[in-house]
Amino acid sequence: MGRKTAKMFRKLLAILTICTLITLMFPGLVLAEEDVPEEDPIVENGATGEEGDEPADQDEEAADDQGEEVDAPSEWAVPEIELAIENGLVTEKVLSNYQDDITREDFCELIVKLYEALSGEEAQIPEENVFTDTENPEILKANALGIVFGKTETEFFPNDNITREEIAVMFYRALKAVHPSLVAESFEVTFADMDEISDWALEAVGFMSGKGIIKGMDGNIVAPKANTLREQAIALVYRTYELFKDVEIEEPIAEEEVEAEEPVEGEAEEEPVEDGSEEGDGNDEDEPEEGEENDEEPVDEETEE
Repeated sequence: MGRKTAKMFRKLLAILTICTLITLMFPGLVLAEEDVPEEDPIVENGATGEEGDEPADQDEEAADDQGEEVDAPSEWAVPEIELAIENGLVTEKVLSNYQDDITREDFCELIVKLYEALSGEEAQIPEENVFTDTENPEILKANALGIVFGKTETEFFPNDNITREEIAVMFYRALKAVHPSLVAESFEVTFADMDEISDWALEAVGFMSGKGIIKGMDGNIVAPKANTLREQAIALVYRTYELFKDVEIEEPIAEEEVEAEEPVEGEAEEEPVEDGSEEGDGNDEDEPEEGEENDEEPVDEETEE
C-alpha cells in the first residue's frame, strides 16, 4: 500500500501541477486575444502610432485645395478675365484673391489701362504729386487725366475699398478723357434705390447702366455704396473696352473752318462752258455779297485796294 499511495500521490501532484499551469496560462491567452483589435488601426495604416496622424495632414491638404478654389475666379467671370488679360487690361496684382474687394489704388491701375487701350496713347506721369499718401504712378496719371481725385486735397486713401458709384464715375470720366463724344448720351436712372446714389454720381451711374455695363441686382437695386470684388471690376473693365473699342471718333469741324471752305466749294462746282466763258458770269450781280445775309454792310473792294 505504501508504494501505491506514493505513486498515486505523484500522479495527483502532476495533475495539479498541469492544471495550475493551464490556469495561469489561460488569462494570458485571453489578454493576448483582446490586444489584437487595439492593434488593428495601426496594422491597417501600415505605420506606427505617430505616423497614424496622417489623416490630419490629409485634412490640411484638403483645406489648402479648398483655399485655392476660393482664390480662383468664379465660373461666370473666367471668360471675361481671360479676355481682359489677352487685351492687356489688367495688372498682375489683381490676378489673385478674386473674391477680395478691390481698392482705389488697384482700380486706378485698371482704369489707366482702359484709357490707354481705347485712346491708343500712353498716359503721362505729371511732374507734381499732389498726394501725400501715395506715389503710385498710375494713380498720378489718373488724377492728371481728371479720372480720379483725392478724398481730401492732399490724401488719396489708396487702400480704401472703392464703391460701385465711384467705379461708375471713374469709367465715365475715363471715357470722357478719351473723347467727350463717347459720353454724349444721357440716360435716366430707374433703380429702386436711386435715392441712395450721390448727386455727383447720378449721371455716371445712369450712363453706365444705360449702356448695359453696370447692371442692377435682385429687386432692381444698384447698391451704390457697396464695394466691388476684383473679378467684378475686371469684368466691368473688359465690358467697357469691348463696347467702345470700335467706336469711330469724329472730330467736330469748327464753324470758322466751315465758313472758310464754302467759297472754295462753290468755285470747285463751277465748270468752264464750251465757248470759253465761265458758267454763271452773268449772274454775279444777283448774288448778295458776303455779309449782306447777316445784315452787315458789304465791304467795298475798291476801298480796300
